[in-house]
Amino acid sequence: MYQNIFEQIILPCLYSLVASIAFGVQFNIKLRHMITAGIGGTVTQLIFLVYELNGTSEMLCYFFSAAAVSAYSEVMARRLHVPVNMYLVVGIIPLVPGGYFYNTMITLIGGDVEMFSRQFATAFGIAGSIAMGVFAVSAIVRLVRIIMKKAI
Repeated sequence: MYQNIFEQIILPCLYSLVASIAFGVQFNIKLRHMITAGIGGTVTQLIFLVYELNGTSEMLCYFFSAAAVSAYSEVMARRLHVPVNMYLVVGIIPLVPGGYFYNTMITLIGGDVEMFSRQFATAFGIAGSIAMGVFAVSAIVRLVRIIMKKAI
């Protein structure tokens, strides 16, 4: 049982941490923010895996993961006085459906139109779910900030 948990949850989260930190290096994030940005990628992967292992649909897994990393980015950006995008871009890397888009293009080149249309719809559905998760949290944060300003 512990071997299964290690392979299904812990290893993917560690891989996400390393990948997120690597993208942070590529995006020139300062060293002091690198670990917290990498933790955002780990949070993203963990939320995705928890929902996926509980049988949630794939699109909702991506939506909730993107919403979680967006909320994490908003909180960390406010606490450390840095732009939200610094944490958001690095944290969302584990969710990017690159493999889906690659397979979609391979089926298009191979001439399988039916499979291409299915994979195309899935890939864009995932991308849309990620975008809506980020948008939902950003809109809520903006709304709360406007309400707080008017209350003061």
